[in-house]
Amino acid sequence: MIILSKYKLIPDKVNGNKRRVKSEEKSICPICLSEALKVIGSRNRSAINSKGENLIIVIRRLKCRFCKKIHHELPDILVPYKRYLSKCIEAILDGQGDRISCENSSIYRLNQWFKGIGIHIKRSLASTATRMNVKIKSGGEPILKAIKAYVGEAPGWLARVVRIVINTNNWVHTRYAFMA
Repeated sequence: MIILSKYKLIPDKVNGNKRRVKSEEKSICPICLSEALKVIGSRNRSAINSKGENLIIVIRRLKCRFCKKIHHELPDILVPYKRYLSKCIEAILDGQGDRISCENSSIYRLNQWFKGIGIHIKRSLASTATRMNVKIKSGGEPILKAIKAYVGEAPGWLARVVRIVINTNNWVHTRYAFMA
């Protein structure tokens, strides 16, 4: 997976609910750091916005010519393996779930997901900061506050977190791999 922050969502002429992602940045393989990525196709990815509407986003599939791994190029409005847009998940994690059109069970599951993966995300951000010689003070504060110390508290913090963790190849791809 590769997360983009510079892109355009181009509406489909036939289906107004479908958007195609047009990258405005050079994608780099998070495994071998090569820029030699070849487009091998695309696929539809659905996501639910804050109004409860289903959006279909067409994402590119890329294959690295060196390590032969296949990556999906996701815009930063998506969180891998989650059904809601990142700003919706961010609002839920910030305790503003009443602004989002979703069921209480979805809010509960997203909070549980973050509770389970939060420590991994915090440690991945700390590792990345150390490699870049960035000093961040984080002590025994709650996980969410510690994560925001790395990426800032401004809106869009979850998109920034996901971009850093995925593009440094630290994202946990399956729940079972994370729990093992």
